[in-house]
Amino acid sequence: MEHLSELIKERLDGFLEELFRAAENLSPAASSPAVKISIFDTVDQIIRYRRNENTHFNQLPAPIVHRVFGMTLDLDRIHDYDLPLEDLEEHRRNLFNMRRVSAAWNVFLVSRPEYWCAIDVTAPLPESILARAQQTPLCLYSKQGPGTDSIPSFDHFSCTFLGHTTQVRTLRSDRKDAYDFKIRTLRAGLPDLETLELTKATDRDDMDEEFPPETIGDQLPRIRNLTTMGWQPSPDAPWLQNLQVLILKPPLKFNLNLLRVLSACRNLSKLALHADNGPESAEEMAGAPSLIDLPCLQEVGIEVDMSLDASYIVPALRLPSRSRRFLRIVTEMSFELSPNDISQFLYTPADGLAPPQEAAMKFYRKSGLEPRVAYTLDQAGLDLHPGPLTSWAYNGFPALMQAVQAHIKDPPLSVTLSDIDKNDLFTLERLADLNITKIWVDCRGADAVTSEDLLDLLGSRYPVLPFDAAKDEEWPFESLGELIIEGTSLDLNYLTKMIEIRQQYLRKFSKTWLHKVTLVDCPLYGGTGIEEAALKLAAMGVKLVTSDSNSG
Repeated sequence: MEHLSELIKERLDGFLEELFRAAENLSPAASSPAVKISIFDTVDQIIRYRRNENTHFNQLPAPIVHRVFGMTLDLDRIHDYDLPLEDLEEHRRNLFNMRRVSAAWNVFLVSRPEYWCAIDVTAPLPESILARAQQTPLCLYSKQGPGTDSIPSFDHFSCTFLGHTTQVRTLRSDRKDAYDFKIRTLRAGLPDLETLELTKATDRDDMDEEFPPETIGDQLPRIRNLTTMGWQPSPDAPWLQNLQVLILKPPLKFNLNLLRVLSACRNLSKLALHADNGPESAEEMAGAPSLIDLPCLQEVGIEVDMSLDASYIVPALRLPSRSRRFLRIVTEMSFELSPNDISQFLYTPADGLAPPQEAAMKFYRKSGLEPRVAYTLDQAGLDLHPGPLTSWAYNGFPALMQAVQAHIKDPPLSVTLSDIDKNDLFTLERLADLNITKIWVDCRGADAVTSEDLLDLLGSRYPVLPFDAAKDEEWPFESLGELIIEGTSLDLNYLTKMIEIRQQYLRKFSKTWLHKVTLVDCPLYGGTGIEEAALKLAAMGVKLVTSDSNSG
């Protein structure tokens, strides 16, 4: 190799001298240092090009390179309705960054039309990208973000785009200022469009008026996925029967038109509906369909402002028994939606379908707002505001939970409470007759809730612990098997006393109860050491575990 290197240097030096002499014969000024540097640069470019022809990249078969690049750029997801618009922006940035890696990468990317199918219609020079895309199915999009407050002009793109209407498979935007452009585009006809995301330019003041669904014609024979914000299609649109995914975002008024749209979408596999406003009176909903049959639906998520709004849709829905379901009611419960309707929505019995084997309930708050309860099954969920202690909802919530649990054959229920106050404990107490097998209470950030408050609640219905178990033969939470307390100081004497009294009662009536207590980040006091307390509880059949949330 050393002899070969010397030979190459000798031949290359001789070659360069010949180039310099040839340049001087053409022009005397060619002997200047600047011209010589230019010759060196040209030779360097040629050598690099020839070298790249022999790199591993250039030796790879094109299909392998395409697969690697396609995975890097998420090429298979460009037309997915649920791909975030941010990811489309990231795809575009990554594409241009990869072009800068090497000349070989640039040549490969520019020569393959499929890499240029995602086009930001507000970006500079979209016409050149359209040319590179050739006949590839197009994804046209625009993304609202920093620096996009000014209204762009879409006219410069429209003229060039008119020759590509049959290529558009996806049209998406979250920009209100792109609404008119998209409506004009839809009215022009997009026969191969499969995915549409449309955001209407509207103010909150318009919410009391029904949004007139614009006529966009019948030229959407292949549309399958529709996402809208502030806009409802006409229930007479013939293409509704072809939809597989329908996502309706606020601002959205729950009205008669909306129910008629859903009735027309018989082939839906996914429905997500979030209405932040509803009818002012029952007269507005006169003539609402009593049955909305969606036999192909696999997943449905409904969020409405009031129970009244839910009462128009939940009882009317006929869903496949194995579909996933979720219902969220923003304001506190009211009587318009019956426990039976909610129970049937969460679980539809069917031959060969076993009822849920377990259920979970979580008490939580968001940013100091009113308390909420999330109830979940295997494939269903319910999120609601149980209501203040003085409201109808306070009595209705326990009745609802009892009806739901009974409907699904009373599976074991796990309850979690976080960021709680004493009202949450009162609400929990009203659920004491349910088949609750596990309770986890996170007292961090709790408002004046102590471990004694919780133990009193679990130990008896009296405000303090009784000394004689025989005095209280209707103890709460008889099915509780595991208790977890986190983030509060705890008196071990009080804990062992409560469990001892409770276990005496349970033994008397041949019942089983608590078998495990876990204390997480709980400073302990009371004169009883942890080892002594563990031995006492073990003698009662209860395992005591302490842990630190920061460990492991």
